Parts: sequence; structure tokens; C-alpha cells
Amino acid sequence: MSNLRIALLETSARRLFAAHAQSCVGSGMAFVGLPLLAYEFTGSAWAVTAVLLPEIAPAIVLGPLLGALIDRFGWRRTMIAADTLRALAFLLLWQTGSLTMAIVGAFVAGLGSAAFNPAALTAMGVLTPDGERRAAAMGLFGALDDAGLTLGPALAGVLLAVVDPSALMAVNAATFGLSAILLMTLRGHDNTPAEPAEEPSLLAAAVNGWREIASRPRVRLLLISSTAAVACVGINNVGEVVLARELLGVGGPGLAALLVANGVGLIAGSLAARDGGGWRWRRAYQLGLACMAVELLVCATGLGFFALLPVFMVGGFGNGHALVHDRLLLAGAAPPAIHGRMFAFQKACTSLAFGASFVAAGVLIASFGVQVTFLVAGVALVVALATTAPRLRRAWPTPAVSDVTGNMQPLSNSNTGYPGRSVGRAT
Repeated sequence: MSNLRIALLETSARRLFAAHAQSCVGSGMAFVGLPLLAYEFTGSAWAVTAVLLPEIAPAIVLGPLLGALIDRFGWRRTMIAADTLRALAFLLLWQTGSLTMAIVGAFVAGLGSAAFNPAALTAMGVLTPDGERRAAAMGLFGALDDAGLTLGPALAGVLLAVVDPSALMAVNAATFGLSAILLMTLRGHDNTPAEPAEEPSLLAAAVNGWREIASRPRVRLLLISSTAAVACVGINNVGEVVLARELLGVGGPGLAALLVANGVGLIAGSLAARDGGGWRWRRAYQLGLACMAVELLVCATGLGFFALLPVFMVGGFGNGHALVHDRLLLAGAAPPAIHGRMFAFQKACTSLAFGASFVAAGVLIASFGVQVTFLVAGVALVVALATTAPRLRRAWPTPAVSDVTGNMQPLSNSNTGYPGRSVGRAT
């Protein structure tokens, strides 16, 4: 049975994926439209940074509290509230006429995203309890995100020939509204909170969740590794706008084409994920990071537009492959009762890394140009890979012991995400 069919066995899962799929297309359009909208206000890379930072700030500041809210009140309620908030935010962005209002709209949208993403990842564990289905669901969830970043920019590239970037914001608002309506039909799945209600406050629940996370070496290692990788790769969000407009001279349609190529790779990387145990997930995660490093380094060489299209595909494959397997390893390293807080804390860490990379990209591009910026980021990611590789191998060692008959024997249960017991795939 294919991964797609496995992921869609449950009616509730099909509804969730349907809601997410159409909202991802709108988000993909906004992924092109919002930076271009901001760039038009001032003509500066700093304007792009100015709208990207507020979009991730809520995850940094409020992530742990939002995670506690998910574990206490349930993923479905959180997702509905998050999509409603994002619909309102993009209605504001549709009507905005200044950079200041665009920043406000981006912040409100970021608040919704900071709650939605960890809630959705928690839902994957609830709706797909066995390993094979969970692996398929996580891969499909990532692929839908990636498809949105592929089809959305493609549609944006067509629409931008006849409409302003602000019109894309209205389309995105409509997709989030429809998503919230579809999620309301998922009744009976999170009436019982994952966490007992005896916690005195959300703050106490967040603190307790952090203590649980900090006590798990594998979780700490993955958080460090993924945060470092995001800090390097995040310059793409600013750099690719400047690369398309200033260095390649292909404008908004060219930027959309690069993002489409990246999205094709993202989809392939996500769908290539398979259930196979912790050490296989670890290798796939490292392979994905290596592909992203290749993209950054090649972008620094000054290749032309058409030569960069397959390079963006390679980087996209690595991004999708690394992201899905990072989530699988994380979910396998912690109990379900803290998944909301764990994924929210991961979102906070990676958002902080994105913010730092946006600022660094602005400084580096203004001082040395976009090619040097890509080179610095690529070298930094290679260093991060080399530094974390030995610890990742020790945390999820490859089985290498043969018995006298020549059959491979796993080292205890080190090929699984949970020490001491076998598991399937999680996101």
C-alpha cells in the first residue's frame, strides 16, 4: 500500500489533510507576495526583513506557552483558533497601505502559525497511532506544506502579471477561513486533553514541559542541530529575493520559478521518508542537511538563472527530507503528553534562528553582497554538520554487529526512537 493511501485511511485524517492542503496553496502565494509587498514600500532588503521578523516573533516569545495550551486544551481547538486568526491577519495585509501595517499583519499571522504548527504535529500522533501510518502521515503533512510552496508560487507568478502582490493576501485569507471551517468537523478527537488539568497555570505547564525536554539528551541534541541548521539556511528567505531581482534580473516571476523548483524538491524529499527506525531517520536527516549546504554554496558561485533551477530542487529535497526525519526523531524521543510543548519549543528555537539569520542576511547583503552571504551561510552549515555528526551517530548508532551466521543483529533497540522499545514513525 502506498504512503498516500496509508496516510488517508482515517476519515478524520482525510479532513485534516484537505483543510491543510488548500490553506498551504494560499500560504505559498503569500510566501511570494508578502516579501514583494514589503520590498515595494522601500526598495530595500531591510523591508523584507521587517515583515519576516514579526511573522516569527510570536513563536519565539510565546512558543512554550502555546505548547502548554495545546497539551491542555487540545490540538483541534488550537488549530481552529489559529486559522481564524491567520484569516484575519491576511485580510489586514490585503488592505494595508504601509510597511507599518504590513508588519502588524505579519505579527498576527505569525501568532496563528506559532500555534498551528505544533498543534498539527501533535494531531499526527493522535490520528495515526501506529508506526507505518504515522510515518506516512508525517511525510504527507510535510509534502502538503511543500506542495503549497510549489503550486502557490507558480500561481503567484501568473497572477503577479495582472494583479498587485496585495491581492495574494486576500486569497490566503480565504484559504485559512475555509481551513478553520473544515477543522470544526473533526469532533471527538481531543475532548480529553493530553495533559491533566491539575496544572496550576499554563506557565507552570510550560516550565514542567521544558524540564522534561531538558532531561532528554536526544531531544536536546536535535534541538541544537536543527536550530543551527536553520540559522544558516534562513538567509535564503532574504537572499533569494535579492538574488532574483538584483543579481539574476528575473524579478517576481523569476523568484516564483525558483521557489517552484525548490518546492518540487521539497515534495520529493518529504514523500521519500519511510518507516525504518531511528538510525535510518538520523542518516536521512543528515543527508537532507548536506543537500541544503550544497544549495547555499552553489548559489554563491554566480551561476545563471536556469542553472540554479536544479540546484534549488536539490536544496528543496534536502529541506523536506531533513524536516520530516527531524520530526520523526523528536517524536520518538519524547512521550506524547509533552508533544505540544516539545514541538512548540522547537518552533521557538528555529524561529529565533530564522530571526537571527534574517538580521544577519540584511547586514551581510548590505555590506558584502548576496553571493558572499550565501558563501558564509554554506560554510557555516558544513561546520555545523561536521560538529554534530559524531553525537548524532552515538545517539542513533547504525547496527553493525553480525552473528556467526552472518545475519545482522541490531544493537539492542538503538534503531528505534524510543530507548528500550520498538516504535514506528512519528513527525
